[in-house]
Amino acid sequence: MKIGVLLNNFGGFPETGRGAHACIDLAREAERLGFDSVWVTDHVVLPTDRRTPYPHNDSGHFPYTWEQEIYEPITLMAALAEATERVEIGVSVLVIPYRHPLLTAKMLATADQLSDGRIVLGAGVGWLRDEFEALGLPPDHFDRRGAVTMDALRAIRAAWTADADAWHEGEFFRFEAIGTRPLPRRKPHPPIWIGGQGMRVLQRTVELGQGYLAISSTPEALGRDTTRLRNICDEADRDFDALEIAHIDGLVLSETAAAAEGATLVGPRAFILDELGRYAESGLTHLVAGVSRAGEHRYDRVLEALEEVAAEILPHAHALGSGAS
Repeated sequence: MKIGVLLNNFGGFPETGRGAHACIDLAREAERLGFDSVWVTDHVVLPTDRRTPYPHNDSGHFPYTWEQEIYEPITLMAALAEATERVEIGVSVLVIPYRHPLLTAKMLATADQLSDGRIVLGAGVGWLRDEFEALGLPPDHFDRRGAVTMDALRAIRAAWTADADAWHEGEFFRFEAIGTRPLPRRKPHPPIWIGGQGMRVLQRTVELGQGYLAISSTPEALGRDTTRLRNICDEADRDFDALEIAHIDGLVLSETAAAAEGATLVGPRAFILDELGRYAESGLTHLVAGVSRAGEHRYDRVLEALEEVAAEILPHAHALGSGAS
């Protein structure tokens, strides 16, 4: 099992006074400590008075506010490509309808060139209607955001893999006879991990993705998803074992195990190792983790938590991965 580190590009670490540079600092530290990947997340704007409930927990509470700084993910990924040498650089997840697919393809291909082929595109449909409206997107792009996302991903893939000029004829996006170079460094293209919950997400994964990225899951729920995913792969004649099974969650070190909303990896080292074992049995191959100690989000405290996880948890997680294979 691989473990990646969320870099907190929402809100950053304001106490450092370093802005987006603090996210880059944390990425360098994560690479030094032996983590496998670093990750950013995506929003463009947040409303002062949000009407849309957050869909990935029971309360509908979203733990970010409009006053916080949000560093644009693809721009930051390009900076991370230059600042690191080994770790994969992912976005979990990019809200695909927010950007024209040709622009997304160009930006990510450039970042992939800069990183020598280390970019991972976690792709999602979005959930915040208020943000769709603020960006001036057509109303049906929210109502049909699943279809928009799949059309856009096909267009991105066409731009990334064109041997000559690129063509795409879809319901929402169309282009013909255009140059889309540079192509990404990774071949045939950066992996696309489909993020979200539910059967439609699993079906999209099999149809178009190289990985499934679960959000706010549990070992039991992930096990059900991987079983469903395997069945859909069998029906579609796709190799299930070629898919990455990922999960984005908090990894919170604390004295006692606790049921934090939206997170199951909360507790002391032994508890977290047991939970990681359960996730591995459910098929997890890559954890995308927001690492902290007892929910403390200052940079120095996050770094201390990363150091502890790297020393006491990461080697065991890597062993789980080799054992599961």
